[in-house]
Amino acid sequence: MMIVLHTLKYGDTSLIVHGYTQEEGRVSFILRGAFRQANGKRGPSNHGTVLLHPLSIVNYVASKSPKGSMPYLKEFSPKYRLHSIREDFDKISIAMFISELLYRTLLHSERDEELYAFLEDAVLKLEAVEGSPANFHLWFLERYAAFLGFPFERGFNLDFNPFAPAQTARLRSIHEASFEDALSLPMTGTERKELIEAVIRWLEFHTGSRIELRSLSVLHQMSKLR
Repeated sequence: MMIVLHTLKYGDTSLIVHGYTQEEGRVSFILRGAFRQANGKRGPSNHGTVLLHPLSIVNYVASKSPKGSMPYLKEFSPKYRLHSIREDFDKISIAMFISELLYRTLLHSERDEELYAFLEDAVLKLEAVEGSPANFHLWFLERYAAFLGFPFERGFNLDFNPFAPAQTARLRSIHEASFEDALSLPMTGTERKELIEAVIRWLEFHTGSRIELRSLSVLHQMSKLR
């Protein structure tokens, strides 16, 4: 199985698909014939490509390139039909943020079945949320940072601590709360924005690389509309 992290048009008719798989960890494939040229315009020729949206979970078949370059994505089909992640604007913005974060931070190809299981479970949790998912990405970030080996609580007593006291208290509350309670913790859009930015500074410090997320502005805009 593969969780789709990012797709990129390649040439006139192909698509590069980046994902995280249960079998191999981080992978990249070329999907040939994803687009067609007609009357000078390019459009999808494989309508299944709409299923390769951020955080989609697919079964797939790949084959190695005879020249040793990027392998081909030959077949794929959805493991789950994630209707609300494709249709609910709040969930779309959260899925875009999480998939881009994973794309920027899961840079190695090591297989990690526990991490894959966590990611798949998180996607299904997001799909199943019936109320507001406004705190979902904060719940996810708290768990994901621990999987990377950088749990937030380590920062509470170190020289580098990007979290204000109120943010520290919120992170502790999220850590100790059940999933349902974490989603219902009261927080303003501004508080969420500032906490996410602090979390990204925390991850940048520990990964040693700049994490620039274009989806973050979309997430903040959606927060203002709530």
